[in-house]
Amino acid sequence: MWQERNINAYLAVFFAVLVMGFLVHQDPAFAGSALGHFLGIIGTVLILMTLIYPFRKRVLKKKGKKNPLNSHITYGLVGPSLVVIHSGHKLDSLIGILIFLSLVLVVLSGIVGRFLFKKVNRSLKEQKQDHKLLKERIEGRKQDLFAACRADYSNGEAIGESVGREPSAFSAPPDLVDECSHWLDEVRAFAEKEYNMRFFDRLKTIFTKWIKAHYAISGFLFALLVVHVITTLYYGLRWLP
Repeated sequence: MWQERNINAYLAVFFAVLVMGFLVHQDPAFAGSALGHFLGIIGTVLILMTLIYPFRKRVLKKKGKKNPLNSHITYGLVGPSLVVIHSGHKLDSLIGILIFLSLVLVVLSGIVGRFLFKKVNRSLKEQKQDHKLLKERIEGRKQDLFAACRADYSNGEAIGESVGREPSAFSAPPDLVDECSHWLDEVRAFAEKEYNMRFFDRLKTIFTKWIKAHYAISGFLFALLVVHVITTLYYGLRWLP
């Protein structure tokens, strides 16, 4: 999995370099050539294969041993890269410009959503584990503190009766003071974890909306690809005899 993540990182850099190629290279004839169409078809098929991941996750509710998100990212980087090569860095029509812009937005939103959302999920999971541990420790200290307070109160009451003073007039022993101090420190830590968990929950909600936007842009891209394929077939393939 570590190697897959590195491969996807290299693919992301490769896609960025291809996009920057629009500034230095243009080939108006390549998109309509046989090789150009072949790369465009392969790229479109790979882009369509990115639908496998949301279909398995949202529709089939399947969770395999291997994370299908890695394949989703690979398809989502290789496919657009081939489409950019297919264009020959030349956009002559409105549909071509819209496909290119939506393609870049889909890839960028996917990359940002992938890394940030994973980071939020990991942080939230760690926060929940720490929260649970602190809660268990606080419950344990609370029981110890109650037991110590009951014992101290009983001793103070017995001494107070013998000397004619109120039990509350006696100060708590140092051990009990230290126990209370530690207990209060853990309560403060627990409160901070609670706050952090709520913050990450809100952040996770924001990234969930981010992913929905990624899906919406992807749907727009798929619609544009269908229109592009239909118009290309309608006007004919120039490389055919």
